Amino acid sequence: MTNDVLVIGAGLAGLATAWQASLHGKGVRVIAKGWGATHWHAGCVDVLGYWPVESETPVTGPATTLPDLLTANPQHPYALVGLARLEAALDGLKQLCTEAGYPLVGSLAKNWRLPTAVGAARPTCLAPATMTAGDLDGDAPMLLVGFKQLPDFYANVAADNLVQQGIPARHVTLDLPALAGRNFTTAVNLARFMQQADFRAAVAQAVKLHLGEAARVGFPAVLGLEEATAVHQDLQAQLGHPIFEIPGLPPSVPGIRLHRILKSAIEKNGGRVYDGMEAVGFESEGGRVTAVHTETSGRPRQHRYEQVVLATGGILGGGIVTNHAGEVCEVVFNLPLHHPENRLEWFRRDFLDKQGHPIYRSGISVNENFQPVNGQQTGNGRVVYQNLYAAGNTLAGFEAIRERSFDGVALATGFVVGNLVGN
Repeated sequence: MTNDVLVIGAGLAGLATAWQASLHGKGVRVIAKGWGATHWHAGCVDVLGYWPVESETPVTGPATTLPDLLTANPQHPYALVGLARLEAALDGLKQLCTEAGYPLVGSLAKNWRLPTAVGAARPTCLAPATMTAGDLDGDAPMLLVGFKQLPDFYANVAADNLVQQGIPARHVTLDLPALAGRNFTTAVNLARFMQQADFRAAVAQAVKLHLGEAARVGFPAVLGLEEATAVHQDLQAQLGHPIFEIPGLPPSVPGIRLHRILKSAIEKNGGRVYDGMEAVGFESEGGRVTAVHTETSGRPRQHRYEQVVLATGGILGGGIVTNHAGEVCEVVFNLPLHHPENRLEWFRRDFLDKQGHPIYRSGISVNENFQPVNGQQTGNGRVVYQNLYAAGNTLAGFEAIRERSFDGVALATGFVVGNLVGN
């Protein structure tokens, strides 16, 4: 394999970058300290859930709202990507997942409104077909199913909150013989159980006793790891009702499915993906990154590649850190950051303040080619290293949490950067 592109970070942005670069025949390596946000997000693609960010009304269709966002915030990563390339990124991921037998459904025209594990409505653009029957724009009565041994999903809480919003919902918690010997289980373990035909039959038989007037049935997102579509279809056929998954606490089974699809695509194209490789330093010469160092038990290992992409995430992903002296730092290249200068302004008094916490807006300023620049504003300043690019939630210029744009920005910027370094 030629040493063409090194991607630092294995979240959605890093994997999307490597996927696209490998499609162009580039020799790609992904290195990461651990797996990224795919493992703790919902396994959907949230493009834009709220705009303006102060609004309490979710965006019904990103296609009609995004132009307003780009006008109001021309430094937003979506402005650098452009609507055409954003749509191409979504279509590319949909095609990849369809070919993998795990279709994602949706478009920029309309957001889904899917239930969360606590019964709130979450706007998202692309969702697995295993989830879409739970769309809350429909008022069909639902039965939510929990498992006694799965402490990360309480069907009663979700159902009660949905009822408060006028959505007919009941709940049942199953205590199946196959799980009776366990005090608790995880979503990943339960997903493996769901791949067993006899276990699914026992689940279906138990649920049938409680269907009543329910027109659809919701489960925690545990309907298989490698065979989610087959598990979903089989259980749906046994119950005779549409069924849907509800994402819960990490680790995210739908996120793991998406991660595996992207990783498989990269490896199919000759790329390699490694975890347990933390980037801790670098070398540079003549305005270019000449080597990236990863930590080992002995001395740092050197990785020498023609082009390097930083996709380590923001503060939530560990790509940006703070310290007791009030400094905000990018962890690999010590790149200039856009961030609140006064640490007394990092956080607001209330944890759930509707204005969000300014520290989470910290990020790297980049130019139109997603190269980090010396400047507080995206698009301005001098390029730091000619062969270094940045993608995902390590970028400045947006508010991923309040906008509900985390996955969309990660996918779109990774997609674009992957094509930039691939050409």
